[in-house]
Amino acid sequence: MCCLASGSKGNCCFVSDGETNLLIDLGITAQRAEKCLAALGVDPDGVSVVVTHSHSDHIGGLKVFCKRHPSVRVHCQRESAGEIISRAGVIPTVDARAAEIGGLTVNAVPVPHDVPCFGYVVRNHTASVAVVTDVGAVTDGTLDALGGCGIVMIEANHEPDLLRANRRYSPMLKARIASYRGHLSNPDCAAACVGLAGRGVRNFILAHLSEDNNDPTLAVSEVCACLNKSGYFGVNVTAAEQDAMTGVYEVC
Repeated sequence: MCCLASGSKGNCCFVSDGETNLLIDLGITAQRAEKCLAALGVDPDGVSVVVTHSHSDHIGGLKVFCKRHPSVRVHCQRESAGEIISRAGVIPTVDARAAEIGGLTVNAVPVPHDVPCFGYVVRNHTASVAVVTDVGAVTDGTLDALGGCGIVMIEANHEPDLLRANRRYSPMLKARIASYRGHLSNPDCAAACVGLAGRGVRNFILAHLSEDNNDPTLAVSEVCACLNKSGYFGVNVTAAEQDAMTGVYEVC
């Protein structure tokens, strides 16, 4: 697993079992995605793209990427298909909540956001990882669905005090971000990580951090402090970046 980019300017995460290669979302440019895949030694013609939802920072690179690599198949849930067709000009494969893509099982987990949105749990016969970004709230059902994953990539979008103090954001925008169908705050992310740690998760990548209303060091320290306070020590927490790839994480 490797996050190629995460943030309001574009999101893309690579997941592979060494044979089946997936991109979860493609909100970065096709050229950048190609460069990242080349760094990983992956042929872009052989990937499949799984879309979480239809916002431009998650599908902005799809149209060009699919034109350059016509063998690429795009997968999504039924609720998102129409918007993906109209916005990206791509005809997706509409999957069931549980779908087989190559040697991987991909389970869609509905999450609250202001458009139909899904997290994904990706499994093979030995391991699983999850990607859940753009989520306004994490329910017990979501925690159960992600429990036991080797790595969970989860949104830590904003620090509430920084969001409230941001003079460039309108009250309406602030309310949207902080709402049940908006984006997950650092405290809510920390609480979710505690719930997931109780379900066996020991590795977290914090994602979709706001460049205006958050800071990677702040987000990581807040999540770690909450985990430690709850008695979960030795849990690995890192933050994905907008402009750089993370390392490659292996789950066995």
